[in-house]
Amino acid sequence: MLYKLLVAEFAGRRGQLELSVSSYLDAARTTRDPAVAERATRVAVFARDDERGVEAAKLWVEVDPESADAKHFYATLLMRNDRTEEAVVQLEALIEIWNEESPGRGFDLVSDMLGRSQDKEAALKVMEQLVEDRSDDPDALFALATLSGRVGEVDKAVERLDRVRELDPNNDRAVIFYASLLRSQGNTAKALEVLREALEKNPESDEVRLTYARLLVDAKRYEEARAQFERLVERTPDNTDIRYALALLLLQTEHMDEARAQFLELAKSGDRKVSAYFYLGQIAESEDDFEAAIEAYHKVDRGENYLNAQIRIAVLMAEQGKLDEAREYLYGVESRNVKEAVRVYRAEAEILTNADRFNEAIEVYNLALDEFPENSDLLYARAMVAEKLDRLDVLEADLRSILSREPNNAEALNALGYTLADRTDRYDEALALIKQALALQPDDYYIVDSMGWVMYRMGRHQEALEYLRRAMTLSEDPEIAAHLGEVLWVTGDKQAAREIWNAALESTPDDERLLDVIKRFSE
Repeated sequence: MLYKLLVAEFAGRRGQLELSVSSYLDAARTTRDPAVAERATRVAVFARDDERGVEAAKLWVEVDPESADAKHFYATLLMRNDRTEEAVVQLEALIEIWNEESPGRGFDLVSDMLGRSQDKEAALKVMEQLVEDRSDDPDALFALATLSGRVGEVDKAVERLDRVRELDPNNDRAVIFYASLLRSQGNTAKALEVLREALEKNPESDEVRLTYARLLVDAKRYEEARAQFERLVERTPDNTDIRYALALLLLQTEHMDEARAQFLELAKSGDRKVSAYFYLGQIAESEDDFEAAIEAYHKVDRGENYLNAQIRIAVLMAEQGKLDEAREYLYGVESRNVKEAVRVYRAEAEILTNADRFNEAIEVYNLALDEFPENSDLLYARAMVAEKLDRLDVLEADLRSILSREPNNAEALNALGYTLADRTDRYDEALALIKQALALQPDDYYIVDSMGWVMYRMGRHQEALEYLRRAMTLSEDPEIAAHLGEVLWVTGDKQAAREIWNAALESTPDDERLLDVIKRFSE
């Protein structure tokens, strides 16, 4: 017997699964040992040998009739072999075992198990058989409803959930799943109504209220959502997840003082402490309190917002005129992978770019590209700085380097096409690049604007106006306004040009491109 077991185990490790299954099954028949029968079953399942798997699992159930795992495997394998009547017998036994551990749990586990079956229709029929004689059992009906929803029988799921709610009006799970089905059908209003009615009947149901609050956020009914979250925080003050959700909602809706109060509470302790300091930094930054923002960001010493916080510290230091100190600070920031290292390099270069120290920014990008020579983000960023220095040779080389590896990089295609249209007379080449970018991203307003601009440069003014007007409907970007106004002016509609420029100036009075074009044509 030891020899048979060793053959079975070594055969399995060497990938000779047929020999492994037959050796284990032979040993299981001889010994009738539960552990050997279990091993034979698991190896057969791994080998996708359903026929011998059924035999092994049947033996396992015989020698260990109280094992839920044995019945689970046996039922699954019977289902795979279309022996559904026998599978139902095993599942009935499973439900009893699991229900003894926790009332109602058996139906949930069987529903979950059947939901993973490849033959969804057969799985649903099996579940219907299991529930057939339990039409007044809300746990059984709920399990059937969830499986119906998972296999796409939404109408049947809703019908069964209605029956569950009749039998058990305070069944929170049924209400929540019912609402999720309605939402999946696009009926958010009805889902909200169902949740609201459930809360009227049972106002202490925190799970329903939390679902209701989240769905109100999705529906952009922020003030109503806020009221629900505040009530939940009042009922469960130690639940940091709910308080965090409320704080984020207050931040999103620009209730800064209230958001700060919630984040300060979270910052006292718990697993949301570090995230709370990050958002406290953002709030302080929005109020131009740079010192308080930096102090908060310094406390973000780990987690998903660590790098964002460190970069914001450096940016705020630079905005206070401490540019060299900001650069030195970035040198001490820990990068955990290539992506983060690239972000730190870019942060330093962008600080220099914002200070009009373009040559130094180029030097930073050169160092970064020595380390990561084919990184598209770094190449694109260096190209944009090179344009400011009139180094179109560098810009074109970097963008073409990206396109040699990523021919469908719409951002690089557009940047190169626009630059060739704006700064050279290589219009046909520019048009081809921008056309390719537009085909990839037809609703990108930057690309639509570029198409309008190359048309203008080629003297095709009416086509230019069509593209630029479309770009303006997509975004009221000041650069688009500058372009559209210029084409309108050149085509004789000076009044419309002034209206476009004046409207843009109201929202972006300091935009250099806009001010430049207005000055140029006014003169």
